Amino acid sequence: MRHANIRPAVAAFCLVLLSGCTATRLTTEAQLPPPLITKIPARVGVHYPEEFREYVHRETRGTIDYEINLGPAHVTNLDWLLKAMFTEVVPVEDPTKVADIRPPLVMVLEPKFEEYSFLTPKDVAGEAFIVTIRYLLTLYDGSGGRVDSFAFTGYGREKAHTLASKEPLQIATQRAMRDAGAKVAVELTDQEAVRLLIRNAGAFPVTAPPAPDAQPSDPPAEEKPPATAAPQQSPPPTETPPSGT
Repeated sequence: MRHANIRPAVAAFCLVLLSGCTATRLTTEAQLPPPLITKIPARVGVHYPEEFREYVHRETRGTIDYEINLGPAHVTNLDWLLKAMFTEVVPVEDPTKVADIRPPLVMVLEPKFEEYSFLTPKDVAGEAFIVTIRYLLTLYDGSGGRVDSFAFTGYGREKAHTLASKEPLQIATQRAMRDAGAKVAVELTDQEAVRLLIRNAGAFPVTAPPAPDAQPSDPPAEEKPPATAAPQQSPPPTETPPSGT
C-alpha cells in the first residue's frame, strides 16, 4: 500500500520537471538600413559556405533550450549590403578558383561565423538580453589567392522580463546584426588590402562616407532591403560590449 502511494507522487514530480523544460526557437529576419556609403565601381565575388548559409546556434541554459536560426538572414543581409557597396556582386562556388571568370573579379569575400553568444536577464544586473555576433570575412584576390581576413563584431541589447521570451532575444540579435553590418559598410573598404586590390583594378578611390547629418537616400528598388516581420523599433547607437564578455 505504501509503494502504491509513492508511485503517483514520483510520476507527478517527473511531470513537474518536464513541464519546466521549454524551448525558445526563433528565426532572425533580414533587416538593414540604407548604408551611408558611396558605391565603388568594382566587380567582386562572394562565396557563402554551407555552414554559413545554414548556421543555427543551439544551446541549453538551465531548463531552456535555445535555437536561433542565423544563416539565411545573414546571407540576405550581406548580399544586399555588398550590392549597395559595389557595382556588381558575383556568387562563386570556390573562392580559390576564380582566375578564369570573365570579366575578372577585383576580389572575393567569404564570410564565416566566429561567435554568437548572449547574456540573459539572469546573467546581468538588469532585465535585458545582450547579444554578441562576430564573423570573419576572408579576402581573396581575383586569381583566388588568400590575401587577408577581417573580423567584425556587432552588439545588441533589448529589455526582457522572462528568460524564455522570444521577442526580446530576437530584437537584440537583429540589433547585433545591424551593428555588425554597419561596421562592414564603413570599415571593410578602409582595410589596406581591400584598398590596394581596388586601386590595382583601376576602380575609383574609396571616398569618405557622407557627413553625420547627411540624409540617406533610398536604394534602387532592386537593392531595397527585404521586408521584415520583426517588431519595428529604432536601433540604439552601437552598443558597448558588457564587461566580462
